[in-house]
Amino acid sequence: MILHIGQSKTGTSSIQRVLGARREALGKLGVCYPLSPGWANHGLLPASLVPVQRLGHFNPAVWEGMPPAARLARFRTDFASELHALPADTRLLLISAEQMGGLLDTEETIGALRDLLAPHVGTVRVVMYLRRQDSHFASGYTQALRVGHVAPPVMPAAGPETLRAYDYAALLDLWARVFGEAAVQPRIFERESLLNGDVVDDFLSFCGIPLEVPPDDPDRQSNLSLTPGGIELVRAMAEAMGGKPDGASVLWRRFVQQANEHLPGQGWRPDPGQAAAFLARFHAVNEAVRHRWFPDRPTLFAPPSAAPAAAPSGPPPIDRGAALDAACALILRETTAAMMREAAQHVQIAKLRERLGEAEGAKAAWRAALRADPTQPQAQARLAELALEAGDRAGAEGHLAALRKAHPEHPLTQRLAKLLAKVAG
Repeated sequence: MILHIGQSKTGTSSIQRVLGARREALGKLGVCYPLSPGWANHGLLPASLVPVQRLGHFNPAVWEGMPPAARLARFRTDFASELHALPADTRLLLISAEQMGGLLDTEETIGALRDLLAPHVGTVRVVMYLRRQDSHFASGYTQALRVGHVAPPVMPAAGPETLRAYDYAALLDLWARVFGEAAVQPRIFERESLLNGDVVDDFLSFCGIPLEVPPDDPDRQSNLSLTPGGIELVRAMAEAMGGKPDGASVLWRRFVQQANEHLPGQGWRPDPGQAAAFLARFHAVNEAVRHRWFPDRPTLFAPPSAAPAAAPSGPPPIDRGAALDAACALILRETTAAMMREAAQHVQIAKLRERLGEAEGAKAAWRAALRADPTQPQAQARLAELALEAGDRAGAEGHLAALRKAHPEHPLTQRLAKLLAKVAG
């Protein structure tokens, strides 16, 4: 068994989406990626082992409209059934939830996880990707925005005594005390340390899973950070909502998600000097991790770029210009996506009406699809075919011209061109 316990902002969402979308292929390889703890993120598993009061930061969609306690009770039943029904040829049970590395912070809670899984598994490996603390904190600002923490970003004046999640030595030692030293196998989240410079490829190789995932697969690009303008847009929206958005609100989460999807970027970047000063506070714990788990590395992490610390300053004001530019980009892209969704709905209606023999209703639906999105290829092609059936070759040529302009390489464009050439011949 492999427990992938995080940490967040180390490609966990990409790994989880790749695995969740390929359960059938994994099953054929003897790998079980359970469904009951979550389609992609298995966060319900660690959530079931701690008091409900600690789960306020969870995405409310996880609860599926139920009280958290009731949803977790259902999960426990479903998970037990899923484990008991594991196929006989299962060689690997794989659990992935970065919440394990955060919520399970005592020997008792980690021991409860071990005891829950023990009847169903043999050897256990615990893998956690470690990201340099300053880089992780900066990347985590987008996640903070997602849960409603919209204060201007600033590197904290604290170290491992306060920021326990960044004390990697204590965190790994805690898991080693429960599962054993050899079971804990951390990895470094730096491009130079990852197979092919990619965390998905690196994780699959670590697990011994011969799964091919195309480099351009969208599942590889999950939970991205925001552009600077996107950050300003989210902060401006929070201000418009009274300054303190409810991080548990589905509306707020949806808004930040849309901004994240349409305005992906590198996120907030702190002053290099301040980042270096922050990282220096973790030198001792990082050296302890290097000595124990990575003795061949000269340092645990590659050092940040050297630069003098900037003079302290007050929180930066919201950049209204950047926020406006980001808002325009977001509105444009979401409007385009809405047009495409509306057109797709009309296409489905047209197909249904054709199956029902409602020729005029179908034609009206095809035309409605083009009113919603004039580049919709199925509607253009089908209306061209109907025009040919009605003897309107000029109309068909018009639809082909539109197709060639919007989708020159689309199979429907090629098929329609051949059809019209045949009619002309």
